This record gives sequence, C-alpha cells and structure tokens, in this order.
Amino acid sequence: MASERIKRKIRLPQSELFKDIVAVDLDGIYLDLHNDYDCFRLAYKVAFNEFRLTFKRINLATDANYDLVDLVFIDAVMETCLFVFNEDVSNEFKTIDLLYRGRFENGNELAEFDRSGRSLYYISFYSGIELKVFATALIVEL
Repeated sequence: MASERIKRKIRLPQSELFKDIVAVDLDGIYLDLHNDYDCFRLAYKVAFNEFRLTFKRINLATDANYDLVDLVFIDAVMETCLFVFNEDVSNEFKTIDLLYRGRFENGNELAEFDRSGRSLYYISFYSGIELKVFATALIVEL
C-alpha cells in the first residue's frame, strides 16, 4: 500500500509567482526532480480532488535518501487531462522540465487565485506534454 512507504509529508509554502519549483529545498532535504528523478506515474482522483505526480530516483550518486517522491496537489481541479502515448513520448515524459505557480485569465484580467483560493500550477515535461492544475496547496510526500 502506498501510504505505508510514506515517511514524511511536507506542505510546501505558497511559492512565488513564476518561480520554478522543480528543485525543492525542504530544510536540509534537497530534491532535484529534473536531474535526479523520473516521473513514472500521474494520478488524478476526482473523488478526493487530488492530483499526484510520482517520481523515482534515478541518480544514485545524490545524497537524497528518498527513492520515491510524490508531489500532491490538494483540492485539485483539472478541466482536461488527455495523453496519447507512444514509445518516444513515454521515454521523454519521465523528465519534468518546469513546475511553477502562475497567473491565469479571469475575464479581462489576470488573477492569482480563483474564487476557491486555488492557484494555477503549470507543469511541463521534455516531451512537450503540458498540464495546468488548480490547487490550494502542494505537498511533498517522502
């Protein structure tokens, strides 16, 4: 069961707008999800309003003791989630390129939060796959 492997849950503070958070510094725990980890699972659970990206450590030369890392978007809403996988895309999908909190169009203006207090997170992978997820919080599970 996935919850048995979780050693720690760390709620990330609200990040600065447009600041890339692919490299995460958690008070002495440094995780470079771009260089040291591959994304191997994406899960969107509508019933729990949760979107989860699961990463597996590939660079064993790092000091990180965490082989699996989950990024969990809380109170998540995705309008569309569509993937067409072929061999080339699935190999390139593993490497996350960017993850940041940004603004979005709300009527005729740019907004930072929706009516429910959710921010828009932009996620992109080297393959060109891009995701947009509204969430109230981002948690790292180690």
